[in-house]
Formats: sequence, C-alpha cells, structure tokens
Amino acid sequence: MNRKTPVRRSGRQPKQDRSRTSLRRLLETAESMLASDGYAQFTLQALSKRAKVSIGSIYNLFESKQALVRDLQVRFLERVERVHAQVINDLRRNNLPLKRLVPTAVRDYGEYLRDHAELLRVFMEIAPSDPIVSANGKKYAAQSMKDFELLLLDRRDDIRHPDPEHAVARSYTVMYAVIGRYLGLGSNPEAADPVDWNSLFDDISLMILQFLRAVPEVSVSSRTTRAK
Repeated sequence: MNRKTPVRRSGRQPKQDRSRTSLRRLLETAESMLASDGYAQFTLQALSKRAKVSIGSIYNLFESKQALVRDLQVRFLERVERVHAQVINDLRRNNLPLKRLVPTAVRDYGEYLRDHAELLRVFMEIAPSDPIVSANGKKYAAQSMKDFELLLLDRRDDIRHPDPEHAVARSYTVMYAVIGRYLGLGSNPEAADPVDWNSLFDDISLMILQFLRAVPEVSVSSRTTRAK
C-alpha cells in the first residue's frame, strides 16, 4: 500500500552537517510557532528571531512563507502517517473481536487526532486557498479512512449489516465528524463540542457497534421508493 503524501518540498536541502542542524532547528521552531500562533500570525521575520537563523538564510532555503508552510505540511504528514500506521498495525496484531476492536480503535484514533490537532487545524484552515496543501491533506485523509475501514472489515464475519463496506465507511464518517467537531477541526473551529472526552468515545463506540451489528428492516432506498 502506497502511504506516501505528494511530495512538494520547495526548500533546498543543505549538504553540510552544520547547515542540516540549522535547518532542523528552523523547521522545529516554525512548526511550534505555526501550531501556537496560527498561519495568519506566523511570519518569517518572527521565525528568524526565534530560531536564531538570519532572514537571508531562510529565504535561501524557502522562497516564501507559503513554500515553508508547504514543506512543513509534507514533513508533518509523513510523520503522522507513520504514527497512524503503527496504531493500525498494533490493533491488527491484537486480533480483537469486533465488540472490543471498535471501542479500542475509536479511542486510539481519537487520541491520535488530539495529539496532532493543533497543526491539523492550521493546515485545514489554509487548504481552501492553497491547492497543494489541500491535495496533500485530502490524500492523507483518504488513506486514514481506508486504513480504518480495512481494520474493521477484518471482522467482516461479526458485521451483520447487509453491506459491510458501506457500514464501515459510514462508521468512519460519523466517528471523524464527532471527534473532529470536539477538537475544532473543520470549517467552524469555534463549534467544539463541550462533552466529556471519555464519554465521547463510549457514545461513538456504542453507535458504531449497534450500526454494524444491526439488520435494517427497511433500507433507505426502499423507503424512498415506497414514498413515491
């Protein structure tokens, strides 16, 4: 499975050890500032002072603030994809039955999102006005969804819904929507849900389990047809 994010790094890669160390300090500082201050307040001048790297050196590496942020996103997504892959692999190795897999997966996914929410929020804010940031984010989100679906489909025999693929896809959609709203990820960050974090996991897990193990008496399409 190809997990790689589209690589659109515009920064020049230094060859000397001292220069690579300086670049690493610069990027770590930039990531911290972006997470705490947001994109609008983030400036290369402030980064230069905080990282103790001259503004000329920054422009020698990155042609603009946008180029630096795009580079940061690629590095960030490469890192979080490795973390997410490890979470999925650990869950798969545990070989849990569906009734235990769902709550464990929901909690692990929620904690994983919360750990990276600050930068995810920034990149989601930028995405509508930056096609490269948007494309990278969409690729990452699609892979994350696919991993979750395949994990649950490992327990296909425990799923009673007549369309398991549809059921696990909707389960992911609901899970992400609820957790994302809680963490302020999305078009309206101020709409964060005040519900208790642990209760959130319990409620989502119960809803998903009930949905996966339920046999609908009448499908939505049947009801629509009958209404006509």
